[in-house]
Amino acid sequence: MKLISDKWNSRRLTISNLKEDEIPRVQDLYETSKYMNQWDGQSYNPEHIKDCFFKGNLPPDGKIENYRIQTIRNQEDQKIIGILSVYHGYPSTDSIYLEFLYIDKDIQKQGFGQEVINQFIAVTAALGYKEIRINVALKNWPALKFWIKSGFNHASGIYGDLECSETTYANLELIKIL
Repeated sequence: MKLISDKWNSRRLTISNLKEDEIPRVQDLYETSKYMNQWDGQSYNPEHIKDCFFKGNLPPDGKIENYRIQTIRNQEDQKIIGILSVYHGYPSTDSIYLEFLYIDKDIQKQGFGQEVINQFIAVTAALGYKEIRINVALKNWPALKFWIKSGFNHASGIYGDLECSETTYANLELIKIL
């Protein structure tokens, strides 16, 4: 199975594998995304980035060698501005699962997320993948708008609670056909 490169670039950004010494900085960045818990109902994990680095965030029967967590850096100043986490080959060998994408909330709405996704689509298509899948909390309207605008317009299912309320949660799995 072909994996995305350890390091790749878009016009303004460099995306590369997370290094162990970057874990505290990236965990700090991840902490700014805690508001997401209001959409998915999961509790915040203060060790999430460390867990991803050492164990991965794997699907059922997943293998750590098919998982990548990468930093997103602004080429201008090399500052880490985001996180990208992917699993290669799930649910089928020609699928790639984009598990997590986050751009620092202080610089959102400047096109960085769209730039990462556009280049990620090109990179994964060049590797021979046929689809990219993502999972989005139904309560996360900004993310739903972003992903649909990015061409993730095939729904494969809704998972979670059966009723809608302030204390229930569900996710929509979206697919981008390459």
